[in-house]
Amino acid sequence: QPISCARVEKQPWLLKTLSLGTWLDVEVMEALTSSALKTLSQRWSDWDVSGTQSGEGFNIALGSSQEYVDFLSTLPVFKPTIAGFQIGYSSLQTFGEIYGTNEEGQSCANRPRREELYQPPLVIVPQSPGDKKESPKAFISSNKIAFSKSFYGYSCSGHPDAETLSCLIYLLPHSAIFAYFCLMTSRRSGFDRQTFNKEEFDALPFPDIADIPTATKSTIRSLAQRLQHDAKKPWQEMDEFIFRLYGLDEDAVQVATDTLFAAASYRKAGKAAFEITTRTTRANFVSNLRDDLEPYFEVCGERVEVREAEFQPESWREPWFFLAVSRESVTVPINSELMQQAMEVANQKGCSRIIVHAPEKHGLMLGLLNQRRWWTMTRARLCAQHIIRECLDSFGLKEVP
Repeated sequence: QPISCARVEKQPWLLKTLSLGTWLDVEVMEALTSSALKTLSQRWSDWDVSGTQSGEGFNIALGSSQEYVDFLSTLPVFKPTIAGFQIGYSSLQTFGEIYGTNEEGQSCANRPRREELYQPPLVIVPQSPGDKKESPKAFISSNKIAFSKSFYGYSCSGHPDAETLSCLIYLLPHSAIFAYFCLMTSRRSGFDRQTFNKEEFDALPFPDIADIPTATKSTIRSLAQRLQHDAKKPWQEMDEFIFRLYGLDEDAVQVATDTLFAAASYRKAGKAAFEITTRTTRANFVSNLRDDLEPYFEVCGERVEVREAEFQPESWREPWFFLAVSRESVTVPINSELMQQAMEVANQKGCSRIIVHAPEKHGLMLGLLNQRRWWTMTRARLCAQHIIRECLDSFGLKEVP
């Protein structure tokens, strides 16, 4: 589909989104980036007018000009520990112990930042969160604590509902919705190195804390507490809650989940997406394709049948895999020579989908690249839409009088 320059200027994430996902991802992103929604940056500036309570941590930069400050020397310096999601305060050294002080007990740094940045409740977000989904992506501190420029900080001290604000900011870096938004928009994320700029996190739409119902606030605080302290983390419950908080339906959740799987930005994390499919990993695609097509057959008094083409053995490891789609009582004939020609043409053109129409309106053969990333439920929806739009005349359906 052609894309205008004006649209790319208006939606700068568009080309990256299409390179990693589909037009269904564009629809999700349009919902997330609606002009009616304020970003985290806009919400933050509404109360932190001076902008001193959010930013990168201190920068030592030895050899550059240094600034002496009174507050830094006694602050413990944040460091992730084996405590996992919790901060091991007792094991932390102070800034003065690590970097020294002058005769007045002051410490220096090239950019020490403001004292307000290090006040609790404080959320500390690593620039490089790593590729393991179940590892900490943020930390929340109830004490004054300093942190280096490898982290972004959000001090919620002074906000009317500082606890809820800090808990929601803490949850978001751990959520699928931020991983998805970051993958679609970040200048860094999606390549070999998983890092992001603070302004990319700040660009995430963010609800007005004052408008959140009391019960929802309680859930936010509870999920943050459980994520920090429980041995079994509430991953699925947290993701489902946050997607609902952003007003996204189940279809949007599925699109985001499938794209995160198919376009994982680390080679290790993305390895599964490139694996050859099996009957088990194809099962959800087959059932979803059948469910989406079924209503168009039912109105004609028919049932749809979607089954794996019989010419493919269980140990099939070819670059394409085929499904036979037809009315329930019809068998799709297979012309092996025609199928071979179709695969050759598709390979030459760099296609990811093959549709071969069977003679006498006996249905069609649907071929997809034999990698798991092409067999998601989102891809099943797209295939069903294409068949409904372009191929319904291949089934010999007749309207019921």
